[in-house]
Order: sequence, then structure tokens, then C-alpha cells
Amino acid sequence: MILGIQPTGWTNDDFPEIGDDTPYQEILDQTKEAGFEGGSTGHTYPTHLPSLRHALESRGLKIASTWAGTAFSTGLDVEAAFASFQAQVAFLKEVGAQNVVVAELANAVNQVRTKSVLNDRPKLNTAQWFLLTELLDRAGEYAKDQGMQLSYHPHVGTCVMTVKETERLLDHTNPDYVGLCLDTGHLCYGGACQKEIVELTRKYATRITHVHLKNVRRAVLPDAKDYSFYQAIKSGIFTVPGDLDGALDLDPIMEILKEAKYDRWIVIEAEQAPAKYDPCRPQIRTPLTYARIARAYLRKHLGY
Repeated sequence: MILGIQPTGWTNDDFPEIGDDTPYQEILDQTKEAGFEGGSTGHTYPTHLPSLRHALESRGLKIASTWAGTAFSTGLDVEAAFASFQAQVAFLKEVGAQNVVVAELANAVNQVRTKSVLNDRPKLNTAQWFLLTELLDRAGEYAKDQGMQLSYHPHVGTCVMTVKETERLLDHTNPDYVGLCLDTGHLCYGGACQKEIVELTRKYATRITHVHLKNVRRAVLPDAKDYSFYQAIKSGIFTVPGDLDGALDLDPIMEILKEAKYDRWIVIEAEQAPAKYDPCRPQIRTPLTYARIARAYLRKHLGY
């Protein structure tokens, strides 16, 4: 497996003011220091491709993927939506990545600070499901032709959040074109229990093409069910594997991935609020400390 960590341990792309004062150079330096091989791009990273490539290559790091939010289920401006996806694929090719992580964001509420991320999210009708799956197949075929892999990411606040919705999407898309980005934290926050997440991982092990490995804090989860995503992030809903505050046992997930001979990116994605982890207060951990906890967890299970 290729081991990565997201810049969302330091900053947040949905709510840019969270950790926005953290230089991207610091994120990259600490990614390297903690023992990771790279991660996805963040909103503070250079958009000038030569500058980004230099920042990565000088540290021996790689880009795992980038995020592509689609609006396929609306049926509106389909060609414009597809062109936007193509642009993301082109960017990824330029920086040497092979994964494009996709979530359907039509009418999503994950960036709306006044709406409950679980209760106010959109739900698709039959026609919208058809549009989404048909166009995901088209996007996935295009990505494959470009040497890329489309990995669909179930995400809280969107129309594909639950285990059942994830299964429906996978069962109605072409496995040659659409893989699963397994995000343990979002599935848990979206309502899945430990057993359901393990069963989903086992059932679709051969469809998993990208992994976001994270945990959910047991002390935050009960109240966070009524929160906006912003409130949940600020309250510390997510944490890294290896953190004893986590509600999930991620060990079975790791075992299934190893049994399936998964050899793609496994990326730590905690979506933390760094201001909560003030290094001046020793009882509160810093992003680098969390990165090291996660890396130790992976080393324990993988041996490297």
C-alpha cells in the first residue's frame, strides 16, 4: 500500500479559515517528517504547476489524488459538468497522480453552515439515480482512457452517504470504470455501525480503489448527528486511526485490505480543526502528533 495523509489534518478545504494560516510548506514538511509518501492537494497548495511539482519533488512526495465534485444528478449543463471533470483529470496527470476522487455535490449541504449535515441532505429519485450512475460510468471510462482511476467517495451531507446508497451506486455502475473510495469516518458519521462498515469493505473489497482511513470520536458523535458539517468539524468529529478516542475498530478493515492484496493509496484523512490542538497546551495534540499516531498505527499493521 502507498501511505498518504491529507492536508485536512492541518487545514480544511470546505471551511478555508480553519488552519488557513498554516503554510503549505509546513504541511508538506510534516507529511514527510511523519513518514508519509504524499497526499491530496489542499486549497493552500500552489496552483502554478511547476511550483507545486518543485515543492513535492524537493521533498520526495507525491500527489495521491484530488477532489472532483460533480453535479451529474441534476441533468443540467451535463457537458459543462463533464468538462469540469476532464479538467481535474488533466491537472492530476500533470502532477503525476492516478486517482480522481469523486462525490456528487448537487444540492449537498456539507458546506452549508446553517443546515444539519445528516438531516437536511438531498435524496435522489429514480431518474436522478439513473443520471448519476450513467454519467459516472462515462466519467470513469474517460478517466481510464487517460490512465486514471475514478474512485467514488460516499460523503456526509450528500446524496450518497449511507451503506445502502453506496451499495446502490456500486451495483449500478461498471466496475471497470467506477471504484470505491472507502471512507470509514464518513460512513460511520453517516449512520453505519462497525459491523456494516466491515461487511461493506468485505463485500466490495475488489471495488476499493482508494482509501480514506479515519475514525470518529465517540464523545462527539451523538451530538454531531444534529450538527452542520462546520459544527461537527469544529467539535472534532473525526480523528486518526490509532487515537484511543475513536469509536471504530479499524483493525478488521486493515485485515480485509491485506487479504484482498490492496496495493493502492491508503490515506489518513482526519479533517481536524488545528486550532483545537494548541502546542502550548500539552494535553492537546498538534497535527504533527496526530500524523505520527496514524503512521504508527499503519506501521503496526503493515510492518513498514
